[in-house]
Amino acid sequence: MVKRKSGFFKSLNKDLGNKKKRKDAFIFLGLFLLFFVLIYFIFSFSFIYSAVNYFFGYFSSLILGLFFQSSFYFDAFLKMSIITVSGIDLPITLGRLCTGILEFAILSAAILASKGIAWKRRITGVLLAGAVVAVFNIFRIVTTAIIIKLADIESAEFFHGFLFRLFLVVIVIGTYWLWYKKAS
Repeated sequence: MVKRKSGFFKSLNKDLGNKKKRKDAFIFLGLFLLFFVLIYFIFSFSFIYSAVNYFFGYFSSLILGLFFQSSFYFDAFLKMSIITVSGIDLPITLGRLCTGILEFAILSAAILASKGIAWKRRITGVLLAGAVVAVFNIFRIVTTAIIIKLADIESAEFFHGFLFRLFLVVIVIGTYWLWYKKAS
């Protein structure tokens, strides 16, 4: 009995046989990698990193202050935001992955690498990506802190990892898909 290829694999096989589509895919991939590396390194290893880390720490602390007694401190030497919340024994520290830079770099690189869309729309898309990442990243930080406060550390660690993965996949892919659908 011969097994038929499903719709996805049939379409993929057809596209790989098309030289133009294959060339477009490699151009997209090359531009995506180039833009990703540039954006990630600029935001992660320049003075911008401190500002981004401070931004997320400060605003997350402000929101947490609406629910709990909290304070905010930025360690300029370590380039790290530190949030203390009453009732949580250890301070909450925001490291590199807590800043949303990875998500922003992936989303922005995909937007900038998209062929056939005017550069003005791509730049607008990158600005939109920054806003979406900022809102959802603050939500992620605040939610994790609330779970630490109200539940045990194991639950908080689980939800921290879960929210990170959900944010990375759903927000990045979903935002790109919505942007691409509207822009093209």
